[in-house]
Amino acid sequence: MPRFAVYYIPQADDPFYLLGTQVLGYDVRAHQNVIPPSELKEVLGPGKQSWTMFCRPYGFHLTICEALDVDWATIPRVEQELADLLKCFDSSHLFVLDRRDDQPVGVWEEGASKILALLYEPNMSLRMLHTLLVARLTLLGTGSGFLKRYLTHPQKELPLHLVQQLRLFYSPRVFENWHPHFTLLNPYEGEEAPMIASRLAQLFQSYRRVIVPTICLLIQENNEANWQIYQEFRR
Repeated sequence: MPRFAVYYIPQADDPFYLLGTQVLGYDVRAHQNVIPPSELKEVLGPGKQSWTMFCRPYGFHLTICEALDVDWATIPRVEQELADLLKCFDSSHLFVLDRRDDQPVGVWEEGASKILALLYEPNMSLRMLHTLLVARLTLLGTGSGFLKRYLTHPQKELPLHLVQQLRLFYSPRVFENWHPHFTLLNPYEGEEAPMIASRLAQLFQSYRRVIVPTICLLIQENNEANWQIYQEFRR
């Protein structure tokens, strides 16, 4: 079964995007692998290739609406719904991301490994878009990886409001729990996560404010496939 998601992906010639794709080793816009320059390998160390195994198929992106299972026949409806919802926003009100200066690179536990990601704060317009897309597009999906994992391995300690979000919106990472980020390493299995996070923060220090001029609808044909841009909407 395919999945769809709504992401922000910087433009192909944006230095921010080029740097992100070099870290991940995959260019989602060009559908091709990227060989990182030698200086980047020195920053991240020899284990870097395996550290992007889980995030590489997605490409360099920021999630606005999480990946949802969908029937192939429903994808045109998702596309039209997204186009209609974007028209509800005044194009003069920009979607903006500002870097989290208190913690520019987050380090999150994920089982025995960690995820390292650039953290941003959305402005009000972008947060409203996220909320609207989650509320409307979820109705067109049939489930998610989050929901499957919860149903297979229920977490008794999970707060009730997150359980309800899973049931209604197939994700516990929505609304107040939506923390916009660009994943850089997953799974990181080294022992120096704080040091690597500091190096990544330095590497991306120029990209403090990011304007979001386009929104992408992406499709993953199956669990083994790389994600592909299905349609890109310019504001």
